[in-house]
Amino acid sequence: MTEKAVIDAQVLFYFHYNYKKIPMMLQELKKKVIEGEITVIIPTIAISELIWKMRRAGKLEAVKKAVERWEQSENVIIDNFDMSIVKFMLKNTKSHELHDEIIAMICKKYGTSIIYSTDKKFKEIFNLNLRSWK
Repeated sequence: MTEKAVIDAQVLFYFHYNYKKIPMMLQELKKKVIEGEITVIIPTIAISELIWKMRRAGKLEAVKKAVERWEQSENVIIDNFDMSIVKFMLKNTKSHELHDEIIAMICKKYGTSIIYSTDKKFKEIFNLNLRSWK
């Protein structure tokens, strides 16, 4: 069984906008996904944040191509915000920001505590295993 990890919009932004400055940790993550060592879960809310940022930067075509690749990859799960997430949210007692809570609950849905992000709130509030490159 491969390891699963959730990634947030910051990770997506590095790969599609700051691609010349991708931190080593994220380069290694990409390699592990390609080689099937890890499955990444991409929340649709993170994709939405990426679309919003890339549209403003005039680079929406890159996102369209990325979504096509993600949909075809065996090692990428795109997770929709659905009632199972709402039910996890109802059991949750702490929060920071709505989109962060949704992402944290997606970790719970998939039984993983691993999240790639630089947001320390994931560790402090949601007790997740933060894999940060900063």
